[in-house]
Amino acid sequence: MAKIAILGAGVMGSALSVPASAANSVTLIGSPLDTDIIRKLRDTGRHPVLDVLLPDTLSYSLSSEQNQDALCSADIIVIGVSSAGVDWAIGEIQRCNASPDLLALVTKGLVKGPVANAAPQTYAQYINSQMTTPTGRIIGIGGPCIARELAMAYPTRVSFAAHDIACADKLRHLMQTDYYRITTHTDFTGLEACAALKNFMCIGVSAMFSAYQLEDSHAKNPLAALFNQAVHEIAILSQWIVNAAGKPGIDASEEGQRQSTIPTAFDLAGMGDLHVTVGGGRNSRLGKHLGNGEHLSQVQNTTMRGVTVEGVDTGRQLMSGFRTACDSGDLNARALPLTEAILACIALDEPFNFDFNLLPG
Repeated sequence: MAKIAILGAGVMGSALSVPASAANSVTLIGSPLDTDIIRKLRDTGRHPVLDVLLPDTLSYSLSSEQNQDALCSADIIVIGVSSAGVDWAIGEIQRCNASPDLLALVTKGLVKGPVANAAPQTYAQYINSQMTTPTGRIIGIGGPCIARELAMAYPTRVSFAAHDIACADKLRHLMQTDYYRITTHTDFTGLEACAALKNFMCIGVSAMFSAYQLEDSHAKNPLAALFNQAVHEIAILSQWIVNAAGKPGIDASEEGQRQSTIPTAFDLAGMGDLHVTVGGGRNSRLGKHLGNGEHLSQVQNTTMRGVTVEGVDTGRQLMSGFRTACDSGDLNARALPLTEAILACIALDEPFNFDFNLLPG
């Protein structure tokens, strides 16, 4: 049994509290945006967004309350906020001088690296650069996991990755249940890159739902073709990010950075996660709008006004480094036609348009 503090009471942080509390003591700490959620959980035990009763063994805390004891006594801290809350989570850990044995990350995304016009970093790399937690003790959590299904204890299979496999195995031992099954490996940066890139690729794959319509449903062939291409491009781009992480000035001290991330891209954190993301959510909704001939600016000003779409943010972080890498030969643009098509939607505000002649024959 361990003491676990989860920072962020949104859907994924809260969902993860369900398997985490099966054999551990768990405190769910809301971000400044989660005040209403924490208050409703205290009143009813039901998460207002997930619409699921959470375990009655959980403890809840507001961001405005004194959370030093919960964080400093935690064996494990899980950062489960959205990308907008990452700096708040880091600040809370540092403010309390918390030094957990393990730090786990649910938040996924890309940020600009320390070198201009180079490959972006994952949030895991960014968090690592801001904190004193030893690199090997940071664990990435990735894979196909719809929050409400996990909160309802539906069978779910994910990956935990860390540079030190013993740390990933330790967290698996503490959190695995009969319905939450966990694989472990050492492709830490690769897992984090795949988990971010799948949101970006989902936009293009999901465009096929509306771009090709049959009488009573969407066409399956073009959707399958782009799904396959998306996984291949996730593998290429994630390997680029992993390779860059081992270059001087970025994260040259990290161990194991030059391992192949291709198996990760074709496993749970890449292909598996892309599958559930295409099935629904904000990235998928946007893709359907773009495939219907709409422009990104049009969608963001009307039907999805005020909605954060992680894949768009990821694309914006990719742009400059992607162009530089293609010009230098580090990336082959001809092998990345789906990436080019999605970036055109984001950078040029064009409707989604994909030329299937660009796929390998």
